[in-house]
Amino acid sequence: MDYSELGRTINSSNMNTEAAVAAVGIFLIFIIIICLIAVAFKVISRWIFFKKCGEDGWKAIIPFYSDYVLLKISGLNWWWILLIFAGTIFTTMRSSFTFAENADTTIKIGVFASFVAIFSLFASIASLIARINQSYNISKKFHKSGGYAVLILFFEPIMLLVLGLSKKDEYDSKVEVSANGIFGTTQNKQSVYCPDCGNEVKEDFCPNCGKKVR
Repeated sequence: MDYSELGRTINSSNMNTEAAVAAVGIFLIFIIIICLIAVAFKVISRWIFFKKCGEDGWKAIIPFYSDYVLLKISGLNWWWILLIFAGTIFTTMRSSFTFAENADTTIKIGVFASFVAIFSLFASIASLIARINQSYNISKKFHKSGGYAVLILFFEPIMLLVLGLSKKDEYDSKVEVSANGIFGTTQNKQSVYCPDCGNEVKEDFCPNCGKKVR
């Protein structure tokens, strides 16, 4: 037996293993860095956007609470936040069960895991619908079209940063939106008219004579 040849083979195998481990480690570090950059960008964009809409910027730092603040800015009913969170919760549960079954073949979650998978699908759909409504209302608050709502839905951090930094786009809290987004109707306030000149008044003062009406 050629022991020198065997030793070279073993050393070569060890080097290949170490190279593979190093490559995986570098890849994981790269993924972690990308994720941290994405999270930081999301926080910064929401911070700027919140301040544009009259909210404290620091609220963007707090997980989940920042989602509620964004929902409040959009004018949706508070319970829509439950649908937004539902998708995240059930997807996380499904991933955990899948990992547990793959890690240990003795773990058989069975029927329960199947129910979670089904609920995860419906929860993801409900979460998507909630985010569509949120994006739609935000676009209306900035006097934008439905196409802008689509951009907010798919590129939220970028679009919120654009709106937050834009000098020509302002958040209009007086714009009437449906509390259920595209599934509801806008409840318009009763028209108010100036008692002196009869003009319709949409702000606090009459645009014609300047009399305070509201």
